[in-house]
Amino acid sequence: MSEKIWYKAAKVLVRGSGNPLFQANDTLIELLKILLNEDQARFLLNFRKPKLTFEELKEKTGMNDNDLAEMLNSLMDEGIIMDAPIGTTEIMEYRLLAPIPDIFEYSLVTKGTMEKKKKLAQVFEKMVKEAIELSQKYYEGLLPIFRDKLPAFSRIVPVEKELVVPQEVTLPSYKASKIIDQHDVISLSECPCKLERTLLDDPCKATDDRFKCFHFGNLGRFFIEHGYGKPVSKEDAKKIIKVAEDEGLVHKVFHDDFDTKNEEVGLCSCCKCCCIIFQSYYRGVWPFHTMTSYRAKLDENKCIGCGVCVEKCPIEAISLIDGKAHDDEKKCVGCGVCVHHCPEEARSLERTPLRRVFIPTPKLAGTN
Repeated sequence: MSEKIWYKAAKVLVRGSGNPLFQANDTLIELLKILLNEDQARFLLNFRKPKLTFEELKEKTGMNDNDLAEMLNSLMDEGIIMDAPIGTTEIMEYRLLAPIPDIFEYSLVTKGTMEKKKKLAQVFEKMVKEAIELSQKYYEGLLPIFRDKLPAFSRIVPVEKELVVPQEVTLPSYKASKIIDQHDVISLSECPCKLERTLLDDPCKATDDRFKCFHFGNLGRFFIEHGYGKPVSKEDAKKIIKVAEDEGLVHKVFHDDFDTKNEEVGLCSCCKCCCIIFQSYYRGVWPFHTMTSYRAKLDENKCIGCGVCVEKCPIEAISLIDGKAHDDEKKCVGCGVCVHHCPEEARSLERTPLRRVFIPTPKLAGTN
């Protein structure tokens, strides 16, 4: 009976995630056993819907207020669920989190021993490898699901260079510093992607500083309350962002429910060698899918073909042809890393309407 509880809890997580690459298998059960005890796993079975209020959970479980609050807090401390207000009301709902990226992020950056975190990193790596196998095996069937059914994970915000902005276009905030200014509650946390690679003895090639992730508003409050992050001032946040730009990192903004019409809830500065989103693309797990309002432009008269932009581009959208840089505009995510690092100032960013960039999962050699 005990093993059935863990399997059922894994099924609840898989169903709530909506991602076809997650499986209720031994690996996910191993993850749950690192994070939870059996009572917590059994409690998860109440989440037949991925979002429930306190009163709904009280009715389902028959628990008194104190015991229920204690259980919910213990699950939030381990990164399995989070609380958030419903709309503009003060009624809180408890949301079941997806194995990746949510549980991946929260469970790694919370307080805990390095031994526990190393175990988690090894399990997440095993999950990624299983997802690669599934994605490559069912490549043709999964691609339209990723393209048409699942939202873009993030929106790219470029480096803060002078931008060519068309008139009479209303778009989301385009400066990381402006996004910082819009929020009073800001949490700074360790980047789970960089931490995971360090735990797997493959540390980040771009930076030695893993504290690069910001969370705002209610999510920032959640991170601070449950020990995932610490409060940071707007001034210090902007300094961290500026250093990240000099390191060649990409600013990615995350919106509530992955909808760009909703407020920003997080901002991360990412590298291609660690970021779970970049790495999932390069390793053949799922497509790179993002929103952006920019595109890089090249002044061929200034370009000397040095190749710095080719080296720095995180999505490998630039190549050298006949001694000049050549951009694949369909792949350009408008991050501005190439603009920031071009020694000849041959590159600029132009503002575009908000557009989707969808780059299909690579088909790996040796797969069907």
